[in-house]
Amino acid sequence: MNPFSSFLSLLVPLLVTLLLLILLLEQIWYLRRKRNVPGPNILFPFLGNVIPLISNPTKFWQLQVQLSASVGFSVNYVFGRFIVFIRNTELSHLIFANVKPDAFSLIVHPFGKKLFGQRNMIYMFGQDHKDLRRHIAPNFTPKALSTYTQLQQLIILEHLKSWERLWSTVSPAEPIPLRLLVRDLNLETSQTVFVGTYISSEARERFKVDYDLFNTGLMKLPFDLPGFAFRKAKLGIERMLKTLTHCAAESKKRMLQGEDPSCLIDFWMQEMVRVTAESKTPPPHSTDEEIGNYLFDFLFAAQDASTSRKFRGYGHRNRDALMTAEQLREMEYTQAVALEVVRYRPPVTLVPHITVEDFPLTEWYTIPKGSIVFPSVYESSFQGFREADHFEPERFFEERQEDVIFKRNYLAFGAGPHQCVGQRYALNHLVLFIAMFVTLLDFKRHRTDGCDEIIYTPTISPKDGCMVFLSRRCPRYPNFTLN
Repeated sequence: MNPFSSFLSLLVPLLVTLLLLILLLEQIWYLRRKRNVPGPNILFPFLGNVIPLISNPTKFWQLQVQLSASVGFSVNYVFGRFIVFIRNTELSHLIFANVKPDAFSLIVHPFGKKLFGQRNMIYMFGQDHKDLRRHIAPNFTPKALSTYTQLQQLIILEHLKSWERLWSTVSPAEPIPLRLLVRDLNLETSQTVFVGTYISSEARERFKVDYDLFNTGLMKLPFDLPGFAFRKAKLGIERMLKTLTHCAAESKKRMLQGEDPSCLIDFWMQEMVRVTAESKTPPPHSTDEEIGNYLFDFLFAAQDASTSRKFRGYGHRNRDALMTAEQLREMEYTQAVALEVVRYRPPVTLVPHITVEDFPLTEWYTIPKGSIVFPSVYESSFQGFREADHFEPERFFEERQEDVIFKRNYLAFGAGPHQCVGQRYALNHLVLFIAMFVTLLDFKRHRTDGCDEIIYTPTISPKDGCMVFLSRRCPRYPNFTLN
């Protein structure tokens, strides 16, 4: 036997022993953190349950729900990270209320910092975060929301027209999928409302491509290597941030000239110009690059945050006049439908946090430092509410007041210091879409086996992409003009 063969004959058993030791230590490490909490007792080496999570996220999270039924939470292990799934509403509130340096950090996605970068509103704490939210507040005043409402109606109308044209080009016997069409509508609405004319037509098209790359990357393993979806998503985000940074700079120039705001970034920069003039120094976190990052946060939050006769009241008005914010508030049934849509199918079902320090979740269990915690706003939506598995907009009427009685279970917009600052804008958008969609178009759901099953894309949507038959309902479309 030559020396090399002799060396290998000694090395291989040592390597095998070392590998087995590492696998044993990994199992012990997991079981010590798991303790007696429901969750798998045996792990696939190194990867844990990442393959089931990526290949079938719906089934993975349904299993976590089942496991958590007895104590309100469960645990698992994914790609080297210990995770805790929170089903119980009060425990979710405990997480949301403790986003601070010695408890939890909001991360939105398990590998969010690799995608979004560090300079992001999501990861801010304490006074810095409070100050930033205060400077953002003028973006969502009644005056600002009224401006957005007009823009939203113009964009929704053009998309509804294009949907009818698309359906007319295929066989009337064939349905069309709405999911991607609605996503495109939401993206254009967000672009126009948030940055207006500061983004060119060419940049909008590139933005759409990059946003698709971003969405795809959210659902893939975090392999930051050329050719992989995660790397493509990172590069797409870099291009989008560059575009948004440019928009912030252009808006700031325009607001310095004293012009009237016409989109969200204008209202923001108008306030920033005012504060700077009063204090003689720009407020913290107000560079063009930082504003660009925060605008991307808004876009991410708005991406999918989206009984017909009762809410076809949109048509009982001057057909060619844009609806005002006051008229929008008067549409009580449609407002209730929008609230119920968000309760029944919250687009973002889980809000990941990471434990900065060991945190006592209950009297008998402490979440270890470094764990990723997933409060489920979806599960909270089906707790407390009467006949919660039924779609009933009437639960938000004055007679039932379930929005008051079960307020703590309505977590679709989060809670605590990071509660969604744009929830009124999101609900207005949903109300306008519902009202215009059912007033201007007739539609019928194309039903097949399993069509309504939930899939993650990364927000939830129907398994079939929401296939519908469409036709125009109104004699003619409105002829809107911007005031």
